[in-house]
Amino acid sequence: MLIFNLLIFIIVLGAIIIIHELGHFFFAKRAGILCHEFSIGMGPVLYQKRKGETIYSVRGIPIGGYVSMAGESINDAMIKVDQVVGIKVNEQGQIYQIIMNQELPSDFVGVIKSYDLYGKDFDPLFIELEIEGKNVNYPVLRDAIYRFADKKEMWITPSEKSFESKTLWQRFLVIFAGPMMNFIFAFFLFIIVGFFVLRPAIESNVVGEVSESSAAELIGLTSGDRITSINGTDINNWTDLSQVMSNLQTGTISITYMQDGVSYTNDDVVLSTIIQMAGIANVSYDSEGNFVAIYHDEAIVGTAFGRAKTDGQLQEGDLITSISLNTLVYDIDNWDDLIHFFKNNTRGDITITYERDGAINQASFAMISDRALNKLGYQAMIFQIGVTPESSFDLSYTLLYPAKTFYGNMMQVFNTIGLLFDQNENIGIGDLSGPVGIYSLVSNTASQGIIALIGFTGFLSINIGLLNLLPIPALDGGRLVFLGIEAVTRKPLNRRFENSINNLMFFLLLGVFVYVTYNDIIRLLAP
Repeated sequence: MLIFNLLIFIIVLGAIIIIHELGHFFFAKRAGILCHEFSIGMGPVLYQKRKGETIYSVRGIPIGGYVSMAGESINDAMIKVDQVVGIKVNEQGQIYQIIMNQELPSDFVGVIKSYDLYGKDFDPLFIELEIEGKNVNYPVLRDAIYRFADKKEMWITPSEKSFESKTLWQRFLVIFAGPMMNFIFAFFLFIIVGFFVLRPAIESNVVGEVSESSAAELIGLTSGDRITSINGTDINNWTDLSQVMSNLQTGTISITYMQDGVSYTNDDVVLSTIIQMAGIANVSYDSEGNFVAIYHDEAIVGTAFGRAKTDGQLQEGDLITSISLNTLVYDIDNWDDLIHFFKNNTRGDITITYERDGAINQASFAMISDRALNKLGYQAMIFQIGVTPESSFDLSYTLLYPAKTFYGNMMQVFNTIGLLFDQNENIGIGDLSGPVGIYSLVSNTASQGIIALIGFTGFLSINIGLLNLLPIPALDGGRLVFLGIEAVTRKPLNRRFENSINNLMFFLLLGVFVYVTYNDIIRLLAP
């Protein structure tokens, strides 16, 4: 299973990276920019193949990729003054190879005295060599190559093939094309998912499916039954049911339903309760996802997740006895007490006192506020009976699905980024997921089926596209900001300054990456 999940992770992340880099690569080639390397992954090389001017690489760490374009670095040439190089010349005396490794055969060997391998405005390229005490000036072909050890080659970078020599519009397209391709890829995936998503009949009160081991199954609800009332409130459609469930103040309900023309009423039905702001639920599952138990009469943790698990170290089976907030202590005897507490206290730092194996322990962590969860599209507290409405294929619903899903996912990413900078919320970098966290999410989604995985891949592609557009140097968004400055000032930024800023921010982002990955590992290893 581990190998399967790892393979799925590599395929999902690899597809998103390839699409992103293909966007940069396609528009760079279209603009006539020399691309030295197209790489999928980072780190050590696993496979390389040259085709034309470009080396296509697969590298060992599947967390990114890049297109190495001419003109992105400070220096346009791989040589420098006083360096000893060899050269190969054609019959006209023009250099077509610059030999960087002296073990390789060459026509002449000398010390570089001066050179120009950029040739701005199509000025002639040349290398002046000192050979046996004499300086000789050799013209260089504009498609000459460097030759290194192990037969590795790289084309020189004349001005007309350089990124910086292209128009502002061409450079904009090259940079923006990566995120743009991520958005197009996501929309395409949502189109695929849309043909498998059925339209729920929310205008009806008929049950479509009943979840295994849910409260509905335990009381005998089956597909085709009609839910007619909950806690004395008439249920005529799924909207009525959702409203009643969202306004519950306890974890039990009285439910009436029609089955085969007969009305049945069940009182004190214990619901699955998920308190998302704290990261605890009253339902317990085994390692294979099978239902184990549901708790109500005692405040026993069925499942711990999020901050309750990582920061508070809460575990399944812990018995909660009290919660402290703002110097006040609230006694907890059952799950209704927990529900009451979190209905009335929606933000802040809490300390949960609990009993485990006869010992009294405490777990302290910050709740995720109901406002933050709502902005992310989640409910602070979820009550589940375990039923879904009837559903059927509807072409108009299918056609609208990609646009609605794309918009919803975009807004979720925007809201997440906004919460990171919202001083009124306690959402921070530590709550983000890196490659390890993404691996865990991909693995969990893959267990739900191929359609769920395709949808999640689309969501992930939108995330990567938008994050790359953040106005931060070293990201595509930062480079677009530099282009914007150039468009206003009519003068490009100093290349040395731009590269220094990009390199500095790259190392800062690398530090964030390490921090986020560390938190991912802690979450993954939490009991």
